[in-house]
Amino acid sequence: MARSASIERRMLAMAATDIRLMELGDTLAMLWVRLVAFVIECGTDGLFVAGCDGNPTLAGLAEFRFRLSETQLKTYLETYAETRLITWDETHGVIGLPATLMPSRRAAASRENGKKGGRPPKNSNLIPRNDPRQRHAIMPFSGGLSMRNETQQETQDASRTRIAKLEANNSSEAIASLVVSDADFHRIGRAALDAAGFDPARSLADYGIVRQWLADAAKAGLTVDQAERAILSTVQSAAQRAAASGKTVRSLLYFKNSVPEAIARRDMPAPVLSSAMDYEADARFREAHKAWVRAAKNGDLQPQPRREDFLAKARSAA
Repeated sequence: MARSASIERRMLAMAATDIRLMELGDTLAMLWVRLVAFVIECGTDGLFVAGCDGNPTLAGLAEFRFRLSETQLKTYLETYAETRLITWDETHGVIGLPATLMPSRRAAASRENGKKGGRPPKNSNLIPRNDPRQRHAIMPFSGGLSMRNETQQETQDASRTRIAKLEANNSSEAIASLVVSDADFHRIGRAALDAAGFDPARSLADYGIVRQWLADAAKAGLTVDQAERAILSTVQSAAQRAAASGKTVRSLLYFKNSVPEAIARRDMPAPVLSSAMDYEADARFREAHKAWVRAAKNGDLQPQPRREDFLAKARSAA
C-alpha cells in the first residue's frame, strides 16, 4: 500500500509537470492518468497483460473502463508508447508503466520472496515471550512477583553472618561457638609466648593477636582445644625455623600469616595422651568412629564423634 501510494504521487507529479503530456492536451493527459492508475491497480510489477490470468481483454477494457472503442484505445496506446509515456506490446497485449514509475528491483524481489513465505524469523525457537501469537497475552516469566519471597530470602541468608553453635547441624563435623572466653584467651596467649621463646620475666611482648586467631579458628569450625594445638604447634615450628636461620622474633606478629594459614588447612597435631585414662578414652573414640562409619554407609547420618570430646569427658570425670 505504501509503495502504490508513492507511485501514485509520482504519477500525479508527472501529469502536472511532464512536457510530453502537456503537448498532448488535457483530454489525453487525463486518459493517461486513468490508464496508469488502472495498471497500478490491476497489474503486477508495473505490467498489465490483457486477456491473461483472468484479466479483461483490451476490447472490454476500452468499452467498460474508458468508454472508448478498441480502435481508439489502441491509437492512444500507440501515441503514449511513441513518447515513452507507457510501454505497449500489441502482439502480447502488454501495457506497462514508464521507466520512471516502474517499481524497483528490490520491490519485485520482495514480492517474489513473499510468495515463497517471506524471510524466516530471527528467533526460530519460539518461546512464549517472543511468539507473535501471544503478543497480547499475559505470560508468566521467571524472576517476577512469584519469585520475590524466594529471592529476598536468598539475599538475606547470604548477607547474614552465620552464627556457629555447639550442636552439630552438619553430618561430618561440629561447629564451634564463635565466643571465646577470656580464660582460654589468656591461657593460650601465654602459651603462645612460651612457644615463641619469649621470657615472661623480661619480655613485654603482647599476645592480643591470639584473640583474632581464636576467632578465625572458631569461624573455621575448630574447637578451643583444636585451635590451641594449631596455634601452639605453628608458633613453635616457625620460631624454631627463625632461630635456625638467624632471625629474631620480636612479637607474635611475626606469625600473623603462618597461623591463619595453618588454621585454614586444619594443620594441627594429634592430642597428647598422657595417662591411662586418656588411652582408654582414645580407644572408646576409635570404636565410636567405626560405628559412625558403618551407620553412615547405611544412610544413618549422625554427628561425627570427636576425640576431644572423649578426652574432655574422661578428664572431667577424673
